[in-house]
Amino acid sequence: MVTQLNSLAALAFVNATRTPNELIEFDKNPRKISAAKKKQLADLVRKYGMISTPVVDADNTLVSGHQRIKVLQIIGEGDKPIDVRIANRKMTQAEFKEVNLIENAKFGEWDTELLQQEFTEFLDEFDFGIDFGALEKEIAQATGPQETPELPIVPKMMEKYQAFVIVCKTDIEATNIGECLGIDRAKSYKSSKIGISNVISAEQFQDAWKKSRS
Repeated sequence: MVTQLNSLAALAFVNATRTPNELIEFDKNPRKISAAKKKQLADLVRKYGMISTPVVDADNTLVSGHQRIKVLQIIGEGDKPIDVRIANRKMTQAEFKEVNLIENAKFGEWDTELLQQEFTEFLDEFDFGIDFGALEKEIAQATGPQETPELPIVPKMMEKYQAFVIVCKTDIEATNIGECLGIDRAKSYKSSKIGISNVISAEQFQDAWKKSRS
């Protein structure tokens, strides 16, 4: 086996073009997709085309990009050439499987706070495969048990002013409300472990309400 590998040229990938119908599906591809996700993917492909490039073995067998290729065929673009990255020689079985896993692996992690602050408008339409339930569970495990305040959650300034309270049970809800009202987040609860209160004056609320209705 060592002698065989030593006799092979160094593996590399080059740019090329192929039609989706020319490409051969890898029947043991470990990635799968639900019908609902496939519809979402089809909508995105219609909107933007192929953004990332499928990887192909020298014999046109797909290494990655299976779902996007299927979608192109479904929407009637199976005969239109697309860019691919193709191996400069036929890969060994071990190389093929390793590259398949590399291409399908997710090495990075989502920054949930940035996602919810900066990308909420896109997440309302597609979830992009982000499991927010699992992410929130991970955060809860990392931060330990949280105190549960009795409702309503009242800012310290309640001692002096009357207050109306909107309870947000998720960060996405809080971000949406904050953007709608045009307010910044400000800690105003005695315990840093319990929620985050956002304070807005009645005048500011009335201005935001009028703008939202205009």
